[in-house]
Amino acid sequence: MEEELAAGELAESVEGPKNLSDSAEGYIPVQWTRKKIALAVAVGVVVAALFLGCAAALYLHTLDLALTGGMDAAQQDDLAKALQPPKPKAAAPDAPAKEVDEPASSAYYVAILGCDARPNETIARSDVTMLARVDTETGAVHLVSVPRDMMVEIEGHGTQKINAALAFGGPAGAVRALSAFAGVPITHYVELRFEQLVELVDRLGGVTVDVPEGFTSDTSGITLAAGTQTLNGEEALAFARERHAVSSGDFSRAAAQRAIISAIADKVLASPPTEMPSLVGSLAACVTTDYTVAELADTALALKDTGVTVYSAACPSYSFGEGGISYVGTMYDEWRAMMQRVDAGLDPADESAEIPEPQASDEDLGAATNARSPRDYSGRIDQAGFKDN
Repeated sequence: MEEELAAGELAESVEGPKNLSDSAEGYIPVQWTRKKIALAVAVGVVVAALFLGCAAALYLHTLDLALTGGMDAAQQDDLAKALQPPKPKAAAPDAPAKEVDEPASSAYYVAILGCDARPNETIARSDVTMLARVDTETGAVHLVSVPRDMMVEIEGHGTQKINAALAFGGPAGAVRALSAFAGVPITHYVELRFEQLVELVDRLGGVTVDVPEGFTSDTSGITLAAGTQTLNGEEALAFARERHAVSSGDFSRAAAQRAIISAIADKVLASPPTEMPSLVGSLAACVTTDYTVAELADTALALKDTGVTVYSAACPSYSFGEGGISYVGTMYDEWRAMMQRVDAGLDPADESAEIPEPQASDEDLGAATNARSPRDYSGRIDQAGFKDN
């Protein structure tokens, strides 16, 4: 026995717990070897890890449910059918033909809708229609606004404004309308709730934006001066909403909304990793999306590693009236050229940029197949809205 002890099989004796069948006078000591102790510790660690893992999985699942909570099961199913995978990665012009499918591009498109239901309102208005292109490999993020009054055809409902797509067809209808207008597959959907953005912005310690012109909001009474400044949640909301007290109405508001979204993204990506879980929780309170928490985390980490360059633009357009209704019309040639630059990862405002062959030959890009404004708009340019930021 001593030889076995010396060999390390049993370094010390440890009395185990009393056997419940023992008499009051005593109990039989149980000898535990180090191997047994190590095994017991290992089992305990595994059990704890499994417990924590299950708790973490449950927490993530709860957040995932919160992210999709603005949609019922039927809407989620319809949206899943409307969303499409990213386009294959463009091959070089002189690359040999391949028999297998090309890998998916690192870039994909996101439909961003904004619903601005104010207090005591039961119906949310789709005040924001935005297309985002996210490239996790290069860090380029393009935000392109499409005016909410853009004249389009909505299947089954005739000529409408593009923001009616959400009301008629839900998230899936909005995705299909924007995809047809831009000529790109849309992979993800994000719906913002403006009221809840206040809490997120305050949670981030405010966001820094450049306010192009000063104004006083008739709705909130908030006054903002022109210039770069850090806005709290209420101020950011006022900036993103204002269209009456600014010079270009909806076009100015669209530019402000892009600035707020970009500023929020900057703050989130600059936050320490330890704060990410609570930030995701705050984010879940103000968005409805098909993204999972894991997908959001992967995207954030990828962009954090590469560094982010945000490009901001608006669909080239003009205002006009028809049948007593005010619409926004598409400047088709300019829109097609802009979408070619966006899809190539270029600055959408750089009209001198050379368009790569894959984008130049893609007839779908910016085709606006569902647009119903006049194809001849040469006499309406003086009514044009923002072509870029």
